[in-house]
Amino acid sequence: MKNKILLLDDEASLIKWLGYALEQKGYQVFATTDPKDAMAEVKNQHYDLIISDIKMPEIDGFEFLRKVRGIHPDVPFIFITAYGSMDSAINALRDRASDYILKPFSIDELAVRIRANLSGYLKGPTKIIGTSKQMRSTLAMLDKIAATDTTVLLLGESGTGKELFAREIHNRSKRAKSNFVTVSCAAMPDTLLESELFGYKRGAFTGATTDKEGLFRTADKGTFFLDEIGDASPTIQVKILRLLEEREIVPLGATKPIKVDVRLIAATNKNLSEELRKGSFREDLYYRLNVIPLVLPPLRERHDDIPLLARHFLKEICTRENIGERVLRVDSLKILNNYNWPGNVRELRHVIERAAILSDSHYLEPQHLGLPRPRGKSLNQIQSEEITRVVKECNGNMSEAARILGVSRATLYRRFKNTKKRKK
Repeated sequence: MKNKILLLDDEASLIKWLGYALEQKGYQVFATTDPKDAMAEVKNQHYDLIISDIKMPEIDGFEFLRKVRGIHPDVPFIFITAYGSMDSAINALRDRASDYILKPFSIDELAVRIRANLSGYLKGPTKIIGTSKQMRSTLAMLDKIAATDTTVLLLGESGTGKELFAREIHNRSKRAKSNFVTVSCAAMPDTLLESELFGYKRGAFTGATTDKEGLFRTADKGTFFLDEIGDASPTIQVKILRLLEEREIVPLGATKPIKVDVRLIAATNKNLSEELRKGSFREDLYYRLNVIPLVLPPLRERHDDIPLLARHFLKEICTRENIGERVLRVDSLKILNNYNWPGNVRELRHVIERAAILSDSHYLEPQHLGLPRPRGKSLNQIQSEEITRVVKECNGNMSEAARILGVSRATLYRRFKNTKKRKK
């Protein structure tokens, strides 16, 4: 069945073009410039995805989204807007939009976002989260890789999510119903790692009182993720090379090889070319591993994904810790976006977890994050600019501005008064 998409935008020519283009891509589309027609459709029909403009004369996109969420809490919802900025993106995501895209855009770019939302890339703890240009490119390559049985080498800094990507390749592959086994070469001594990976025969060494199967055999017909392979010893490297070339292993103390059918995904944060030059990594193994290299982008190169990731982690942590709902303030999200993230996604998760646990209020304030303030502007300046912008966009409606900023009217009046004083 065709996926059904609802389009709402006050620009008739844009709606006509989008509707036609998406129908050509195989979607069933209802397109309208009338919010009342759109709401009637939402109430009476099931749609797989909704796309709406933000700035419209009769109703703004945020109000439309809130009404939609009251009927269909989980339907993917994408905002399109010519008023693109970090602020509008944060507001959209805070109001539980799934994604946003800035005008002008190509139909192919929008189609990528639609597929990502329909396939659930933005949902669930085992899914890869991100819609930035870098992540869309990486995910497109991941789909191609998963359809093959080729060895993959995942490259990237620590904390970029290499195990998550390896598991996603496994889940999308023909091996998905078999085991996914993961081991880090840096997590245990060489002798223990060798016996864990390849197994051993009884009597192979002191204390080997029974046969041990080994993890490569546990992963037979499945996928084996070997993390930190740049730390593997020469002995381990030789045995992995044999596995890749002959599809067999020799347990410690055994005289005959054992056939195994595993797909190997290896990962490292080291520069293997440099390790080759130093002589600490085998050249033949490097070329056997480097059939399809996939470089995972660091978080500092995908800032558009930070609000998505932060909200996902916050919801997950609040549920797990049973601490009630927490909401990231706009100024807190700005600080997250301005930080360089040397520890990547892993560091972001830890920052959100710490902030959620330390916060005693509904909102996560900048001081809960424990991160440096953005350079060049004080927190008061950031707050003043944000207050001024929102009040202006709301045409002086302080109640609406207070709702958008997530503060009480009394607090907003006080802060707005202080903002005007600082300008004098």
